[in-house]
Amino acid sequence: MVRIRKIVLRNKITNNTMDSLDDSYKILDTECFAHVTAVSGYQAQINLVGKQYESLFVARIKGYRKANSIVLDNKEYEIIQVRYHGITRTDIYFGNKGSDENVLE
Repeated sequence: MVRIRKIVLRNKITNNTMDSLDDSYKILDTECFAHVTAVSGYQAQINLVGKQYESLFVARIKGYRKANSIVLDNKEYEIIQVRYHGITRTDIYFGNKGSDENVLE
C-alpha cells in the first residue's frame, strides 16, 4: 500500500546548552506529508535494513529532515535508518521490532 500520508517527525531537543549536567529535554513535533510504503516480506526487509521487523515502513520526504522517532496513525515508531539524497529528498526507514522471545535479560 503506497500513498501520501501525514506523519509527525518527533525530535528530542536537550536543554543542556547552559548547563552540561542538565539532561532534561523537550519534544518538538513537526507535521509533514510523506510518500509512505509498507515493506512486507522477510527477504525484502533483510535486503533493505538487514533485520526482520514486525512492521517496517519507508517514508520519502521532500527536503532534508531529521527526527528521533515518527508518529503514524497515532502510533510512535522507532527510526531504523535514514538515507539522504542530496538536499532534495530524505528516506526514513521506521518500524517496530515486536516481541522477541529469545532476548537475554
